[in-house]
Amino acid sequence: MSVALITVIATLLILLLIGAPVVMAIGTAAMSYFLVQPDMLSNLIMYAHRMFTGMDSFIYICIPLFMISGELMGRTGLMDRIVSFCRIFVGRLRGGIAYVTILASMIFGCISGSGLACIAALGPIEISMMKEEGYKKEFAAALTATAAIQGPVIPPSIPAVMFAGLASVSVGSMFTGCLVPGILLGVAQMIVVAIMAKKYGFPKSDVHYSKKEALQIILNSFGAIFMVLIVLGGILSGVFTATEASAIAVVYVLLLDILMSHKLKAADIWAALKSTAKGSTSIFLIIGFSSVISWILAMESVPIMISNWCTAANISPYLLLFIFNVFCLFNGMWISDSAQLVLFAPIFVPIFSSMGVSPVHIGVVMVVNVMIGMLTPPFGMALYTTASVSGCDLKKIVKASLPFTAVCAAILFIVTYCPTLTIALPQFLGYTT
Repeated sequence: MSVALITVIATLLILLLIGAPVVMAIGTAAMSYFLVQPDMLSNLIMYAHRMFTGMDSFIYICIPLFMISGELMGRTGLMDRIVSFCRIFVGRLRGGIAYVTILASMIFGCISGSGLACIAALGPIEISMMKEEGYKKEFAAALTATAAIQGPVIPPSIPAVMFAGLASVSVGSMFTGCLVPGILLGVAQMIVVAIMAKKYGFPKSDVHYSKKEALQIILNSFGAIFMVLIVLGGILSGVFTATEASAIAVVYVLLLDILMSHKLKAADIWAALKSTAKGSTSIFLIIGFSSVISWILAMESVPIMISNWCTAANISPYLLLFIFNVFCLFNGMWISDSAQLVLFAPIFVPIFSSMGVSPVHIGVVMVVNVMIGMLTPPFGMALYTTASVSGCDLKKIVKASLPFTAVCAAILFIVTYCPTLTIALPQFLGYTT
């Protein structure tokens, strides 16, 4: 391992440990290689070139488009209708509002593909409803945070889109591969709620709907639900690509507001554009800077060294998958989901592929991994976002979220060692895995 590579790794770790922004840490670490490695300073243009080529992918266009569709949906008032729609089916159970939170997050995740957008749009509604029915604020905030991570696993998934671009696999295969694990995460969280509801006597909702009222709620929420069918149905049937679907989603939300809601003003659209610009800019900068580091690791033959080490140590794919999961979960404490995907997918996908592990399977495992990383402090962006939305102390949210984080980790390992859960549906639909 060269001195320059050691410098890159040390710079990245030190900056992350002292709390530097992830974008700054990755960009500075990448630059340190050109300053330390002999003869690389004269090739500094490669820094800009690799950064640009890392972001220059047609697939990535759908990232800001899915984000803005979620932003616009949150400003049309349709979130209340989605919540009401969910209450019809699970609201009368003991702990019903907790179930509603999970189910609504699953549905909204199918619209935005972003966990943080889900927290921002649904969090105030869900937390307020749970507090009104007697739930502790920290529990309401913790459930909102953990329920949001399944949204980016269920398609359309921004992390899945990123992995598809990095590993050169089809977006459709990643979307269908993520579908079952995403649903399993939601089901597992509901099981935790059911156990806690019985143990702690969670309240039952006293809201009852007549058949006429239930039908009216379903009709009112049909526009939002139909968007999910359009996006997923179009992609999975091959009618349009993920990028085209994201553009259609934006147009659909605007038409839905014009025909039904009439709530979007020019100021709302401008605010949605600004929010999307900030969020997508951060993602694209992380992709660009991480691409430089991935190129550096390839230049230093790191993937070959890891592959040779695995061969020499006679490590089985099962053991390597376990090590990989622990590695990603640990890194989730310090590195964002986007950065982990861009940094490690180019290294580990070829290694696992040489061992006979499907790229789609390892991609789904990575996506679930980095989403759980949103719940692990000190980085834990889902926790910080929920703390900001709820006004609850971060430490209390972390403590209350532990049962849900634990069950999500259990689902991760089930998905890891049951590849059928990730590749059976793509194969059935004719995708290459």
